[in-house]
Amino acid sequence: MTISKPYCGKIEALPLLNTGEEDQITKRVVFGPGKFWEDHVMRVFTVKPGAASPFHSHDWPHYVIFLRGKAAGKIDGVTVNLEKGDYAYVPPDVDHNFSNSGDEDLVFICIVPTKGDEYCYPGSEE
Repeated sequence: MTISKPYCGKIEALPLLNTGEEDQITKRVVFGPGKFWEDHVMRVFTVKPGAASPFHSHDWPHYVIFLRGKAAGKIDGVTVNLEKGDYAYVPPDVDHNFSNSGDEDLVFICIVPTKGDEYCYPGSEE
């Protein structure tokens, strides 16, 4: 039996995409338009120690799952300590960011509607 598409693989083998902060924050798209999920994008971010995503808000939600490291999540004016095995939901129109508060890389999955990925990282499509 031959599988014509890569239905599985290593996240680390996926191409690094533009975040504008390549030396501090990297991004890989696991699922999204043209990759088995047309209306959402599942990205994996790696954030170096001491680095943080920009503090921002927009009109769509984020669904976040932490895979490695420690984060300080600022969501709607509240700071929460997050680590491997934790999740976070960021509602639409709520100020938020995640910073690496540990000594190792912070790795997390972030799912947004397709327009969310295009807005945050224009031109990052494969």
